[in-house]
Amino acid sequence: MSEHPSEKPTEPIYKETKPLPPRPPKPPQPPRETRVVQTPRTPARTPSKSSPANYQQQYDYDRPTPPPEHVPGRKSRITAGLLGILLGVVGAHRFYLGYKGLGWIMLLITVVSLGQAWFVPAIWGAIEGILYLVMRKGYWSVDAKHQPLQW
Repeated sequence: MSEHPSEKPTEPIYKETKPLPPRPPKPPQPPRETRVVQTPRTPARTPSKSSPANYQQQYDYDRPTPPPEHVPGRKSRITAGLLGILLGVVGAHRFYLGYKGLGWIMLLITVVSLGQAWFVPAIWGAIEGILYLVMRKGYWSVDAKHQPLQW
């Protein structure tokens, strides 16, 4: 009967060696010379009304910004959602929002499969269309230029 390798006595991993000799003490170093740099004094500025001391007062970072009214040139989340649900099979919502690479991929899946795999981009587009309609923050609320979608 053979012994299991874990049952064999093993050699210690670290062999005892002679201790190192103590280090010699460092010689004392002379103190460093310090220099004082004098800068010319300028008269103290008083804060004016046009430059507040606290930027938070000027910009109101703690207040939420109201949603903008209709801004020309911004994409609509309703249009993107409906295009995704109705024409997601050809990636129309992706082209509309500026994601041309994903739009081409969805269109090529339909064309290359000669319409046999139409359901893959259709389901993909329908899910994305619903997300564009529902989500208010994150990836699904902006277009390719990172502009927020409007209602």
